[in-house]
Amino acid sequence: MRILAIDIGAGTQDILLFDSKKKIENSVSLVLPTPSKVLAEKLRKIEGSVYIRGDTIGGGSLTRAVTEHLKKGYRVVMESEAAYSIRNDLDEVLSMGIEVGEKPKGDEFEELCLREVEIGVLRDFLSRFGVDLEVDVIALAVQDHGVAPKGTSDRIFRFDQMEALLRRDNRPETFHYVDEEIPSHFIRMRSALRAVRREASVPVLLMDTSLSAILGCADEAVGPCLIVNVGNGHTIGALLVNGRVEGLYEHHTHALTPKKLERHLRLFLRGELSREEVFDDQGHGALTLRPFFGDVSIVVTGPNRDLFQGTSLRFVYGAPAGNTMMSGPMGLIKAALFRYGKKGI
Repeated sequence: MRILAIDIGAGTQDILLFDSKKKIENSVSLVLPTPSKVLAEKLRKIEGSVYIRGDTIGGGSLTRAVTEHLKKGYRVVMESEAAYSIRNDLDEVLSMGIEVGEKPKGDEFEELCLREVEIGVLRDFLSRFGVDLEVDVIALAVQDHGVAPKGTSDRIFRFDQMEALLRRDNRPETFHYVDEEIPSHFIRMRSALRAVRREASVPVLLMDTSLSAILGCADEAVGPCLIVNVGNGHTIGALLVNGRVEGLYEHHTHALTPKKLERHLRLFLRGELSREEVFDDQGHGALTLRPFFGDVSIVVTGPNRDLFQGTSLRFVYGAPAGNTMMSGPMGLIKAALFRYGKKGI
């Protein structure tokens, strides 16, 4: 099997072209700036009102750039699908001073097109090195809070979806969607699927970036294990026992100190950290299905993994395929092999 795995985070997009006939160390791997950052820099170079169209992508850097543009006194008009990149609620987008609708008539608006997944660009780039992009599966990881019902916090709603996955089947390989399985409330995932469909017809597998990194590091674990992905935006921890996820913890990385993180994780393992405590601290939540009171090995990954240096916890850095930045892509590959490996495409 050949699998193209693309994990799109807040800081980077990490890409791995897996070929089951090759050693993983010889696979093509890339770490590139995340599309949101690239598009934000393009917007900052525009002096004037702007019309933004295209896909629903990760907000982050783009949202900050749009806010800056508005403060300069320029109009920002966004196509509805593109506007969901800013907030999952278009009423909130409008409240920020952004206009949602079609491009206004006239020549005063420059145009910016949002594209997060561009298979054709990657195909052309790799072809210059004699690498073809004929694959059996394209696997993508993006972070999607989902469109929460009115009056429900998107942080609560996101953790509800993760809990549903956990209670349905707590094998980490199952935490994915294929093609039209993607729930309608995950608009960023569905937009990424449409982006692939513009240029490829192979099966498409989608995961959340936090969960793909956990799965990518699962083989690094020895016995009962706590795997923690300290990302640019979110920090997520998973308790794995006998290959099953027995608990999940998620917080915002910027809100954590080494002391707070250590306290939370120790309570989380024992089942003594409540979902409410994490939410009230501006995080997402915690859920421990089966508390664990023995010794656990701790595997840490993610671009902000050095946060653990300030704790008293004993840990090792995860490096799937020899590279910590490949944690997400390796998780995607494992999910794709689980879904398709034995029965084929």
